[in-house]
Amino acid sequence: MKCLYREGNEPLSLALRAFIIYILNFMLDTKIALKELEKLNNAPQTTERFQKYLGKSGALNEEFKTMGALSFEEKKKMGSVLSEAKTTLTDAYESKERKLSMEGINQKLNEDLIDISLDGKPLDQGSYSVLALVRREIEEVYKGMGFIIDYGHEIVTKYENFESVNIPLTHPATEMHDTIYLKDTDPSGLLLILRTHNSAHQVEDIMKYGVPLKLGSPGRVYRFENMDASHDTMFRYAEGLVIDKNVSIANFKDTMKKILSGILGKATEIRMRPSYFPFVEPGFEIDAQCTICGGKGCSLCKQSGWIELVGAGMVHPNVITNAGLDPKEWSGFARGIGVSRLAALRYGIKDIRYFTNGDLRFAKSFS
Repeated sequence: MKCLYREGNEPLSLALRAFIIYILNFMLDTKIALKELEKLNNAPQTTERFQKYLGKSGALNEEFKTMGALSFEEKKKMGSVLSEAKTTLTDAYESKERKLSMEGINQKLNEDLIDISLDGKPLDQGSYSVLALVRREIEEVYKGMGFIIDYGHEIVTKYENFESVNIPLTHPATEMHDTIYLKDTDPSGLLLILRTHNSAHQVEDIMKYGVPLKLGSPGRVYRFENMDASHDTMFRYAEGLVIDKNVSIANFKDTMKKILSGILGKATEIRMRPSYFPFVEPGFEIDAQCTICGGKGCSLCKQSGWIELVGAGMVHPNVITNAGLDPKEWSGFARGIGVSRLAALRYGIKDIRYFTNGDLRFAKSFS
């Protein structure tokens, strides 16, 4: 609709203006727009028609712009017609959009055939492996006795693994048929290996934490081994180290009893045998009676009735010297607990290869 003026900007008569307003009301008859709206069946078409009538450049807004030159009474009449048309059309378009939206949702639900009221499928939950559980139990026992926990490094130098803990380079354990060597070297050119025991960190830890010291060092160690019911090429040890003044074998024996009782959770028959380890003097092997066979003999204990759990002893004076301490003033003891064998003893597992064979039935039995 054009502005209510003649050519040359001469105002029209009041009667003529009233007639034009009537014609405008007819042209903007909401029935026409509503009929168009009923035929629409998708959101883009609805948006297009909305812009045609109600958008910034739509028919209604264009007519509102022509009201500036009208008198107050004319604006009142024309504004009433336009406002009523705008309200009616806006409500109709919003209702149409809601209807199309619900139809789209219902169509998608029918196509997907998903009933959201049904119970969902439970997600599979992971769990800690039995070795992780036992390692955590060992750590808790250590912490309860005031031990610091330090995991150390799985890759160490040949010096750290052997010479620093009084193992001479002529010892058979340094040979490639017992130790896994890496092709790389450290920045100073020293050979790198996968640690064969957690004792490789003893000197480093004493110098790092100072003395007196109570330290627990659980972690994986690596050796060339023939895999069987009680041996693996990668296994877990829980090293323990105590350095203080006037430490005796009696202190060592009492500590070991408390640690094993705390880990196994019950009284266990143990025995101590003299043994040789280059990094301790004297050295001991601590065995626990096999809980699988009750001491009668089985594949886990190699028919002996006993399982070797701990290699231990009083820290060798040379190791204390390598850490920069006076062995006449400081002494201590160290022990390495086999986590895999301890877990087998704790849970009655006949073969430690179950821990690493990837059998989910076995893994989930400890969830």
